[in-house]
Order: sequence, then structure tokens, then C-alpha cells
Amino acid sequence: MRRVLKSISLILLSLIMIIPSITVFAAEEEVPECQDITMSDEEIDEFLAPYMVDNTMSRASGLITAYGMGIQKSGTSLKIVGKTACASGVTKCGIIDIVIQRRLRSTDSWTKYTSIEDKYNSSTGCVLTTSITVPSGYQYRISCTHYAKKILSTEKIPNISNIVTM
Repeated sequence: MRRVLKSISLILLSLIMIIPSITVFAAEEEVPECQDITMSDEEIDEFLAPYMVDNTMSRASGLITAYGMGIQKSGTSLKIVGKTACASGVTKCGIIDIVIQRRLRSTDSWTKYTSIEDKYNSSTGCVLTTSITVPSGYQYRISCTHYAKKILSTEKIPNISNIVTM
């Protein structure tokens, strides 16, 4: 009986010593907040030129006329720029469901790193300009939806940015 109690106490003591080290590894990575950046219209257009899609000839509802989302490495930060251009009479125009995704290698699946607050307004255009400091060693991209609403009609276009390696 004494041997059994000694064995059980040794096992419990071992578990108590292991559990704190397991908890340390389970701690989540802290994600920094996005910082709005100021860019001129010309800088935005130049930045997004390779990523803009002219939507005027599509068979969609015609509320979104052009859209684009791009990212760029800027030191230890990602510079994120997105734009949605809408037709006249639109009551809400913007970019929603903005998610920063990352992966270690090109053979890995994309996982959510963090999300960015929806950006929209009541005019015919919406621009998102922000930056976020991210850990190196990953590939990053942005997944989002360009959004427009006019009275009873709504148009949503999913979009994925270019890929940047940090």
C-alpha cells in the first residue's frame, strides 16, 4: 500500500511540475494594432495600380466600378492599401471582412493572423490606408470584401491581395 501511495505522489508531483511549462507554450501571440497612415490620392493610385480591377464591364449589379487591395513590406510592418470605387447614388461604399492571413511556407495553408475593422462611408469611394507591425518569417496576404449598397441593391466582391514575405 505504501508503494502505491509513493508512486501516485511521484506521478502527481511530476504532473504539477510539467503543467506550468505547458501553459507557457500555449500563450497566444500578441497582435499589434493597426496604425492609420496618410497617403495622397496619387500615392494611393500608384500603390494600387497593379492590383486594381475595372469592374465596369462585368455582369454584376454595377454598384462597384473598380476595386483593389495591396500590401507592401515597409521595414517590420505591412503597409496595407485598399480602395472601392462605386457608382453615383450609392448610399454605402467600403471594404468589409478584412483579414490579415499568414503562413510559414508556400506549401502551408493560410491562417488568420488578425482582422481589421470594416472601413466604409456614405460616398462613392472608400480608401483604406493602414500599417501593422508583424513578425518576420511568414508570408502575408489580405482577404477582404468590397461592398456597395444602393437602396434595395447590394454588391459584394471578394478579393485577395498580393503576397508579401517578411
